[in-house]
Amino acid sequence: MEQKHLVFVYGTLRNGHSNHQLLKDACCYGVGSTEASYTMYLISGYPYVTSSETRYPIVGELYAVDDETLNTLDRMEGHPRYYERRETAVIVGNEHHVAWMYFRDPQGVLMQSGDYNEVNFGKAQVFVRKK
Repeated sequence: MEQKHLVFVYGTLRNGHSNHQLLKDACCYGVGSTEASYTMYLISGYPYVTSSETRYPIVGELYAVDDETLNTLDRMEGHPRYYERRETAVIVGNEHHVAWMYFRDPQGVLMQSGDYNEVNFGKAQVFVRKK
């Protein structure tokens, strides 16, 4: 098995978590972090990292995987529709690597106010409950 892809994992693929068995044949380089700062969110117990906010480096594990394992990870992560796999620079020990990492950048339009009705009706509406 030729392991030619580096993948940096930060959530359920890490050792001791629910999806780690997908990396059972992969070579682990160790724990490290991203060189760049990103932001991690948690939704329903699952983490995702967004590149649209820069707060802190992301901690994770670096693995070398083969084509088949990378394809399996892509399917599990919903790449490219849900998570998007992109290259990023990571540091493990004193060594610098470029590895694939799964990102989820929310799509949408920034609201000018906190009132959803302004989008649908052009202005906020007040609803009064009749007694």
